[in-house]
Amino acid sequence: MSDILGETASLCPVCLERVHARKVSEHGNVYLEKTCAQHGEYRALIWRGADSYERWGASGVDLGSPAVRLTASREGCPYDCGLCPAHKAETCVAIMEVTLECNLRCPVCFASAGERDGDTPALEDIRAVYKTILRSAGPSCPVQLSGGEPTVRDDLPRIVAMGKEMGFNHIQVNTNGLRISEDIEYLRALKAAGASIIYLQFDGLTDDVYVRMRGRGMFSVKLKAIENCAEVGIGVLLVPVLVPGVNLHQVGDMMRLAKSWVPVVKGLHLQPISYFGRYPSCPDDDVRLTIPDVLAAIEEQTGGEMKSLDFAPRRRKESYCAFGGLFVLNEEDELVAMTRFDRPPDGLGGMGQMKKQPYEQARHYVTQKWRYVETPQGRVEARPGSWQSFFERARTHYLSVTCMPFQDIWNLDLDRLTRCCTHLAAWDGRVVPFCAYYVTSSDGVRLTDEARRRQHVS
Repeated sequence: MSDILGETASLCPVCLERVHARKVSEHGNVYLEKTCAQHGEYRALIWRGADSYERWGASGVDLGSPAVRLTASREGCPYDCGLCPAHKAETCVAIMEVTLECNLRCPVCFASAGERDGDTPALEDIRAVYKTILRSAGPSCPVQLSGGEPTVRDDLPRIVAMGKEMGFNHIQVNTNGLRISEDIEYLRALKAAGASIIYLQFDGLTDDVYVRMRGRGMFSVKLKAIENCAEVGIGVLLVPVLVPGVNLHQVGDMMRLAKSWVPVVKGLHLQPISYFGRYPSCPDDDVRLTIPDVLAAIEEQTGGEMKSLDFAPRRRKESYCAFGGLFVLNEEDELVAMTRFDRPPDGLGGMGQMKKQPYEQARHYVTQKWRYVETPQGRVEARPGSWQSFFERARTHYLSVTCMPFQDIWNLDLDRLTRCCTHLAAWDGRVVPFCAYYVTSSDGVRLTDEARRRQHVS
């Protein structure tokens, strides 16, 4: 017996046509069900534990609408992405691909690096994308330089400096760590140019994990990259892609390693596996990771030092897109939660400010917490164990833990997509929600290519 929890729209995994979908509760879980008249029925797990599904989403507030629209409504969502008038969320973080080249061929790759056609953009092309972000989101929007692998570009420090000169105050460098582990002077140049943080691909603590996910053993590379960041004085955010049966069992160990590198490591940004690329059939329930699965793994594997209730959904619609928690590492080497699920809706469970709009809360959090903070010089030391000491320590010795489950063609909810605030600024002048940009049909056709075809035909 199934109960209908809501109606939405999605896409057929084969032909990418827009289809009706519904969210249903069955056997204690929540599924997205959809039917294409030509290709049949599909069902994908979206939440494990139906009793918590509606409670998790109850705290969402409307995002408002973007002030700037770059594309018109012609074919309907999601074929008009750019952002079109149907989109309901300002940009929280803007991603820019500075190259499609990569020095790895990862079996798990959201961006399909090395498989896509396209030239590496010139500096003036990069400037044009920066201008697009300025026009659509303004200089307060954090910018992530991505790829491909950005550090294959020798001029990446110049790209960072260009963004700073144009007024952006927070620029992240997304990297697999290979170059910065080998070339510390290149890393120094990135920091000197104004890079705010290294957004480091980090999938686990054993080489067998990296062989499965990245095609080669890389744990020593990751440690050397962190060590070099500590020497240079630039913060690191560890970014694991979580896969059941591969590295989910190492979540607790990743938390402990991050804790041991505070204050250089500023946190972890967890990304449950999404199935982009060629997948001829819907992934089974046992290879799906939902938000409750990740929360349960964190609590169990940290022995309760981090509890599920220490994390809150992002306090905006769509709440199912992300969660976060903030922890202070006290003088006893214990993580003290500063966030709670049951606190008022003021950002990430107490990390935002009531007077700010939701997208402003997200930008404020990223720019303040995802960066290295120097310990103040010449200050009077507070008495150990005092509240003053705790709050002074909270300025530098904290761990941010966030999670963002990206949608793929099987579980794509277009209502949720219209509220996405992580956007990719494309080379053609469009700004596209992350999931819409990377989602593919079951045989690997990219939605963005299908959208261009439709626009051309119409």
